[in-house]
Amino acid sequence: MFEYAKSFIGSLWSGKRSLDDEDDNDTPDQKRIRSEDVSRDGEGETLHRIKVSNFNKNEWKKVKKYLLELGCKPMSKAPKWDYGIINASVKAKDEYNKRMEKLHNKKNGRKAQKPGAEDDTRTPAEKLADQVTPLYKLSYEEQLKKKNNKGVSVMAKLKGQLANIPKTDRTERAMKETEWSRTKGRLPCKMYDPVPSPDINGYRTKCEFTIGKDLDGKPTVGFLLGLYKLGITAVLDPKDCLNVPDKAKRVASYMQDYIRDSEYPVYDRVEKDGVWRTLMTKTQRTGEVMVVIQMKTTNLTEEQVDNEKKKLVEFWNGLKDKPEDERLDITTLLFQAWDGHSNGMTDKAPVEVLTGDGIVHEELLGCKFRISSSAFFQINTPAAEVLYTKCAEWCRINKDRKTTLLDLCCGTGTIGITMAKSVDRVIGIEMVPEAIEDAKLNASINNITNVTYYANKVEDRIDVIGDATNEDVVAVLDPPSCDSRQALGNFYTLCKASSKRVQGEAFRPSRAMTIDLFPHTDHCELMVEFVRGEYLKDLEQDEDAKAAEKLIQDKQKEVEEKEANGENENENENESKDDTSDAK
Repeated sequence: MFEYAKSFIGSLWSGKRSLDDEDDNDTPDQKRIRSEDVSRDGEGETLHRIKVSNFNKNEWKKVKKYLLELGCKPMSKAPKWDYGIINASVKAKDEYNKRMEKLHNKKNGRKAQKPGAEDDTRTPAEKLADQVTPLYKLSYEEQLKKKNNKGVSVMAKLKGQLANIPKTDRTERAMKETEWSRTKGRLPCKMYDPVPSPDINGYRTKCEFTIGKDLDGKPTVGFLLGLYKLGITAVLDPKDCLNVPDKAKRVASYMQDYIRDSEYPVYDRVEKDGVWRTLMTKTQRTGEVMVVIQMKTTNLTEEQVDNEKKKLVEFWNGLKDKPEDERLDITTLLFQAWDGHSNGMTDKAPVEVLTGDGIVHEELLGCKFRISSSAFFQINTPAAEVLYTKCAEWCRINKDRKTTLLDLCCGTGTIGITMAKSVDRVIGIEMVPEAIEDAKLNASINNITNVTYYANKVEDRIDVIGDATNEDVVAVLDPPSCDSRQALGNFYTLCKASSKRVQGEAFRPSRAMTIDLFPHTDHCELMVEFVRGEYLKDLEQDEDAKAAEKLIQDKQKEVEEKEANGENENENENESKDDTSDAK
């Protein structure tokens, strides 16, 4: 694919995810039905969630019918779920046990398991911390070590895959091109020490809060106590979340006060009913604040919706006149009506600007960027500056040669714009049209004129490399929500020996590094440099030079140690003579 590219850098590691968006790793071998005591309704009554899981998607109608025959309530199931949820509001323990007893010893002996809540001694705050910031109990040094080990594991696996060339592909050329993968050592390239985030607390500039009910049934703005796909619907406020900035916490608190006084109920994810759904904040280090409020308006008249918008404007504007310790000045207020079943902010519904101009600004590496409600921007600005600076260093840009920078999956253009002054030309490719419009405006704001943007998939416009007549072409790829383990296939293809099916010279990983943008979470950025052609020769020369330098350093150290030992021996001899004289 990158026939003309001389260097390729992939910055990958599933970092760009919302706070409460985690994967479910619950994959037991047998079908089972289990119950979870997860929340309470508006009157404080316990709600039990019975999860029916591990059945074939084509079987769910049969399972639903089977449960109805047992007297259970209808089962809810989203199209992509491989499980269903039965919601049982139970007033008495005996009645609850009767329902569970109906499921015992059914379906080839498989049982329903009662919840093990009595074994979980964690407080609600600890449960939320484990959900949102799972590494919070570790020291930051331990967190970095854990994340770096993941990066090491990925790179080691890449070397192992490349070393095991299928017999049918073991041509003389292929063996020579991949000879480096069969050298001693676990890793295919130098792995640098992990780079820490400058800020480890309150670093998230973007937060998406769920609006629901807490364990006491009170309307609350915060995060789910667990995965909704497991039937967990209770929400806890974010006051103790380490990665949420104070300003975002204040916005959530004020919104919580507002909805508790509202005549409209919060949205119920199970019943798919209610009004207040989601709150999103963008709190940039420039001091600008964006607030986006999402409502379900199906059961409201147009007049009711308009009146609520006016109330929201009045409420948030009123916070500007509060005493200094209570004051909150937001830059722009936006509104989204969303009646679909998916939760969270969506690009399937328009966003209406109620106050301000609908954007906020951020400053990064001396450049200014406009950020709309849907635009992606790294959520840890100081750490992003470290990432982009390291990326620029690794691009090996030679000022004596004309260079074209390919900013692939460019988003709003941050990487290309921050590096534009160091290259002759920047080409940005992004599949989201709105992001491309933001990128063009950002280039204009920063007086960048040597950049061209394309609103396409990368694979559909990779032909633009052919227009790059400069001596060097450097590609930087920062894909959204990409897991480095999942990217191993791409890494392997880049480094695979050339053949009739795989055209072009193979790349080789030259160095890798983990950069932490998400303290207290499992996520991290893995930056890998792949080189070929002249840069590969430079790499080999660098390796020879480093080996020679190390040899010289070792020799010098050996000489210094001998000299030091010689001095010690002389001192000991002198001391011995002195002792003898004293004795006489």
